[in-house]
Formats: sequence, C-alpha cells, structure tokens
Amino acid sequence: MASMGLQGGTARCYDWWMDYLKCLDESKLPMMNMRKEECKVFLEDYNECLHRQKQRTRDLVVERERRRQEAAQAGAAQDE
Repeated sequence: MASMGLQGGTARCYDWWMDYLKCLDESKLPMMNMRKEECKVFLEDYNECLHRQKQRTRDLVVERERRRQEAAQAGAAQDE
C-alpha cells in the first residue's frame, strides 16, 4: 500500500487502509483469518475507495432511470 498520492500528498484511500490495519492490530482474536473476518467491513470500505465499483453501479442505475423517465415523458408528449 503506497501512502503517497500522485501529487505528493496522502493517497486517496490511505485512511481507509490504516483503519483496516488498526482493526487487525486491535483485534483480540487469536488467529489471523478470524481477525480478517472481524475486519471485513474495513477492507470492503478500502476496496470501494480504490475501485469505486459500488459508486459506478449506483451512477449507472440513476442514469438508466433518468433515461427511462425521459423516454416516458417523450412518449406521453407524443400521445397528446
């Protein structure tokens, strides 16, 4: 995990990564795989920050709905 961004500051997702590491470090569970399971939410947040997959999916759904509504309005205007 690189902690430097392209412009020299802190990387965009560095804080999310540090939250994940902190969770792993502070976990009282004895085995690493159990710790990873406990901290899974932090890792998901970090991956979302990196890849923005959920955001792209939301944007796509909103855009499709906007187009559907525009098409419905255009169809209603033609019927009049």
